[in-house]
Amino acid sequence: MLLKVFAALSFALASLATSLPADLPPFKSSLFKDLNVTRGLVYHYYASPANAGKPTLVFLHGFPSTFYDWRHQVSFFQDKGYGLIVPDMLGYVGTAKPLDPEAYASSLISKDIIDILDAEGVQQSILIGHDWGAKIASRLANYFPQYFSSYAFLAVGYVAPDTFALPYQEQNNASRAVLGYEDFGYWDFFSTEGADQIILDNLDSFFDIFVPKDTVQRPCTSWGIE
Repeated sequence: MLLKVFAALSFALASLATSLPADLPPFKSSLFKDLNVTRGLVYHYYASPANAGKPTLVFLHGFPSTFYDWRHQVSFFQDKGYGLIVPDMLGYVGTAKPLDPEAYASSLISKDIIDILDAEGVQQSILIGHDWGAKIASRLANYFPQYFSSYAFLAVGYVAPDTFALPYQEQNNASRAVLGYEDFGYWDFFSTEGADQIILDNLDSFFDIFVPKDTVQRPCTSWGIE
């Protein structure tokens, strides 16, 4: 059932992506690429080359998201000449969506990202992961540290290899005791029969829950910071 849920969300996100204009600022249509990685899966990603003396930033989105989540960061850093690599992660929008759960092993996805870096000739970069993208960033730090000079983990911190060693129910019990709620309780809903159709029938509500609306930035001076 989890695969049905992910397929439903991927379908919804893909439908949204196809409705977007071909040239979607700050993204430039000519800089989108598709790469058949070593294990035969196609990754869709955005690659903007770095100006001389500027590092490359690699952005890995989480769930349920797309490359477009990083539009504000792309706008800021692209104008300053930083290199950018922003993929649709495995299972999302323009990237392959294998049905075998084992295809989504973090070690395999990590190697896919390295294939992209190798294809772009990027041997050193700064890695940024958000949400579940932070888990892949964590494994990249473990398996391929030579490719990265530094890391940033957003919303979710570094995810140790044994983070999910604790059985699911015990993990929920522990998070409820510490946080007051079950951190991964939504997995129960995703595992129920018909969850995929419920999500498709209520996409607006689903994304309202998962993704907060953009807020207006307040200048630092509002807090007395110059």
